[in-house]
Amino acid sequence: MASYLDLVERVLVLEQMHNNQRNKNLVANISNVPFEHLLSKSLEEIEKNNLPSQKNMLEVDLSLPVDEETKFKKCFKFVLEKEGSKFVRVDGGSGESSKYGILQSTARALGYKGNIKDITQNEVERIYRKFWEQSGAASLSFPLAVVHFDTYINNPASAKKLLEKSKGDIDTYLKLREQRYVRLASAKPEVYGKYLQGWKNRIKSLRIMVAAHIKTNDYASNTAYPVKNG
Repeated sequence: MASYLDLVERVLVLEQMHNNQRNKNLVANISNVPFEHLLSKSLEEIEKNNLPSQKNMLEVDLSLPVDEETKFKKCFKFVLEKEGSKFVRVDGGSGESSKYGILQSTARALGYKGNIKDITQNEVERIYRKFWEQSGAASLSFPLAVVHFDTYINNPASAKKLLEKSKGDIDTYLKLREQRYVRLASAKPEVYGKYLQGWKNRIKSLRIMVAAHIKTNDYASNTAYPVKNG
């Protein structure tokens, strides 16, 4: 079954095809199909296949947060889905174990006393709130906030540098992040090479989420479809 991100990506690809055809007359049978129709069809597919959030998916995942708590929850949910809940015995070049993207030493420094393998969801959220405060993501607008927060979870020092270098431009930020990963994998392929494709996939997910967020909110301002803020 197609995932929600797969469906969103399909809509964006179809819209690009539509734009190319309109400008270059390459495809005769798509020129009169508006993006709103394509989005509607994908929403119907979401409902037909009974994906987790069905027609409220856009309301929950892509609408503009109206308060700081909602913004944190959206960002926390995205990052946690990407990190997963698997216990990792040796996490990258750190040489230590992790779970939910949290290293054992980091958890200990933030007040967790137990083995990272046994950390609870409540403890995970408490630690991620600390990350949220430290990262400065709360002061950023959405969806830049989730891009920066996700990067900060991966590498705090790098996230701060990328935010400064990109001057808050999401496209530039993600390009710089991807370039950093390529450099790491090239410099130490025996350590980081196996992670490169996963890192690129994560950036791709961020790009899809950002594009879908922008399209959804633009669409919501021009249609009666009930996309709510927050």
